[in-house]
Amino acid sequence: MQQRTVIELLALKFSGDASPEDLKLLEKLILEKPDSIYHKEILEQMFAQKHEEADVEYQYHRHRLKYQDKLIFAEQTVSAFNHFKSSKYLLTICSFLFVFGISSLFIFSYLKQVSAIDYNTQIVSGKGVKRNILLPDGTKVWLNAGSKLVYDKDMNDRKIRAVKLIGEAFFDVAHNKHIPFVITTSKISLKVLGTSFNIKAYPSDFETEAMLIKGSIELSVNNSSLKNIVLKPSEKFSLTERGKRTVVIKTVAPIQVNGKNYTEEVSWMEDQLVFNNESLETLIPRLEKWFKVKIKIENKKIEAYSFTGVFNKEDVKQALTAMQLIKHFNFKIKGHDVILY
Repeated sequence: MQQRTVIELLALKFSGDASPEDLKLLEKLILEKPDSIYHKEILEQMFAQKHEEADVEYQYHRHRLKYQDKLIFAEQTVSAFNHFKSSKYLLTICSFLFVFGISSLFIFSYLKQVSAIDYNTQIVSGKGVKRNILLPDGTKVWLNAGSKLVYDKDMNDRKIRAVKLIGEAFFDVAHNKHIPFVITTSKISLKVLGTSFNIKAYPSDFETEAMLIKGSIELSVNNSSLKNIVLKPSEKFSLTERGKRTVVIKTVAPIQVNGKNYTEEVSWMEDQLVFNNESLETLIPRLEKWFKVKIKIENKKIEAYSFTGVFNKEDVKQALTAMQLIKHFNFKIKGHDVILY
């Protein structure tokens, strides 16, 4: 029953007939069921084709969606026939019912495809390990360390190519205008047809990012009333959830370090850890993933220290020693535990 309610509310939203109460209920249901993004995609496709229907049929479909609980045709048969004596009106009503029935079958057909999505395959990239993946549709994925990708091996037979990501990955999505590619993370969801982009969504991080290299992506923030955001090439989306939720979109420019240009967001694909004027506090999670260590700061004052640099083949001791040349602090290493003070 909940699934049907989500579909009806989405249909009302896209047709422009949703009341504030409808939108509030829709937001609540989506919070409870994040996979509703698939139903959203389906109904977007349906309403994008509404110009192909006769206007009177389309308006009736909207009317039925909005007032279906209030329409009781059986109890109003006599008054209805008195009001519509003309056979022209009777034929119109029949055509309305026919269109509504076909639309219902159309939705049901799509829902069978969506419900058939089976996240039956998962690829895990452990700490310090990166993996290259070729999905069944031809999409190439580079999975960063400490990440997991889950997908349906039969995605080519679905209406939506759906995957779930935990961590960070670079996608080069195979173009297919008939089957959108949808990525769901714990905080954001993206829809693409064919493009290249990087997405970083580690559940433990305060910040979630998506950077577009080429093509276009449509992005939505889970559990939010924010409108969908469309990124252009070289734009980066950042969602920060430290205290107040903040969304920032900015154009990415290469970082120059020692006379060389680097793209920070995708440098990990070339086994480079690049950071630009980044505080030690925000840099710590990246250092931990990169060097497979656990870092503890005993002197809170050094959290605000900012660093710019590139690490490639250095180990954690060499990296911290180099950082000491920029800002003064001490450290000690015991196994996989590092203490800064």
